[in-house]
Amino acid sequence: MTPANPLSVVGLMLTLSSLLGSFFYLQLSGWVRDILAVRSKADLNQFAGTSDEKKAMRECAVDVDKLLNWPTYLVNSVVIVFIITVTIIALCMLEGAKTDPLHGPVQLAFILFLIVFIALSVILFGYGIYQGMGVKSLVMDLKKNKKLVLTP
Repeated sequence: MTPANPLSVVGLMLTLSSLLGSFFYLQLSGWVRDILAVRSKADLNQFAGTSDEKKAMRECAVDVDKLLNWPTYLVNSVVIVFIITVTIIALCMLEGAKTDPLHGPVQLAFILFLIVFIALSVILFGYGIYQGMGVKSLVMDLKKNKKLVLTP
């Protein structure tokens, strides 16, 4: 039996991080896109003067509650932490292959992946929450000013 090459295991971990990160990025960008659609709808109907505008704002209130909730925050946070953890573990494992000629390029790939993943995750997650809270605030202002009734 021969000793395992650390790069083979590290390559597997990079693949795992990249695949999961890609699927997560698609889910996260879809979530932000949905929030931006609700934001756009809320901006177009923010005066809630006509019955159609009031109906649209009630729909925005339901949609933003559907998009901004603790399970969404929990799942997004857990996936972000998991991918970062797996990538850092792989970077630590990579130290066992310093003599391998591919050590430098593989390490660079991990570091670049980690930087891009963290930047995109923080930007998209933060921007989605920010925009969603803006819609929530708009709905609450309309409710407070009695321009919008959310209960039947």
